[in-house]
Amino acid sequence: MKLIKLDAIDSTNSFIKELVLKGQIDNLTAVISKFQSKGRGRNNNIWLDKPSNNLNFSLFKEFKNFKIDDKFFLNIISSISVFSLLKKYDLKNLSVKWPNDIMTGNKKISGILIENNIRGQFINQSIIGIGININQLDFKTLPKATSLKIETGLSYNPEKLAVELQKILVSNFELFIQNPEKLLNDYNKLLFRKSKTIYCKSKTIKINEGDIVSVDQYGKFLILDVNGIVKKFKENEIKLNY
Repeated sequence: MKLIKLDAIDSTNSFIKELVLKGQIDNLTAVISKFQSKGRGRNNNIWLDKPSNNLNFSLFKEFKNFKIDDKFFLNIISSISVFSLLKKYDLKNLSVKWPNDIMTGNKKISGILIENNIRGQFINQSIIGIGININQLDFKTLPKATSLKIETGLSYNPEKLAVELQKILVSNFELFIQNPEKLLNDYNKLLFRKSKTIYCKSKTIKINEGDIVSVDQYGKFLILDVNGIVKKFKENEIKLNY
């Protein structure tokens, strides 16, 4: 495994894309940067970063015969890996907010952006971008964000966490080959507000509230509505208000 360390970059995901185009990157190489000027989250959201305060991390993964139908396992592997890393640092009330935000209590501490290279019915390469708030104390424009330092009162070395995270990710990719069902079960055990009532809005299916049941292997969110019927939703089919 290789770890590339940068002082500043627009995006660690974009940096890996450039290396891929040049044929200059090996499987399971990770890239970290002290500062990321154009960090992105899901749905084109911006990941706010203060220099040297957070972990800006991307991992390059190659596959053989990885079916598109299994792509949600990339969210599962990434989420469980970040959860496992943060658990080592005694964060309280950790959970995974579907599809792949990591929460401590009701605040977000980490986000994940996965970009895939698809050929036919298979994913042949993925870039897994992970941002973790580590030493940042100021989140004025993001009232629901937090960091390791805010939660514990201690400062941490982002590079040390990157090394640990890379190892955990590699281990979970190996587990996926051996026992994907365990990964799915573990993910569902960690779901934010599982079995609790949430309020929601959907353009495709009539529902206003329900209880979180689980997420299936395809990434569909299962909600038990007030009539006792389980309904399934893709990520873009429903807006959740926790």
